[in-house]
Amino acid sequence: MPNPGPASKRPGFLVSELVTMPHPMRLIRQDPQRFGVSPEQMERLRRDLIEVYPPQLHQRVQAAWSPERSIRHAVLDEGQDSAAVADQLDELVQLKREATDIRIEALNRFRTLLEPEQYQAVMTASAEASGAR
Repeated sequence: MPNPGPASKRPGFLVSELVTMPHPMRLIRQDPQRFGVSPEQMERLRRDLIEVYPPQLHQRVQAAWSPERSIRHAVLDEGQDSAAVADQLDELVQLKREATDIRIEALNRFRTLLEPEQYQAVMTASAEASGAR
């Protein structure tokens, strides 16, 4: 089976999160004024979050694609059971755990870079945008 290229370049590529967490920077990037985010805060968010966490997260998500693909193929195409894919499952769980740890760390850092009212407004808007809560 040929490799269609890097996971990030394929349409529809998705490695689900272990725990679904909000992605508040999407909203802030779209409209920082909506949340009263100052240019100084945007610079700190860029420096302390955007430059630090996405590369770490992207590495884990890309690495998780291989065991996910392998598990899907083994189960759906070859009829293997969970015992047969146990090693790949362990690897996938570890990568997703690492990604989740990074997301939690980033969200906790995000909280410290905003005023409590800003943080609450962004979290509320993020939950509304995702249909959560």
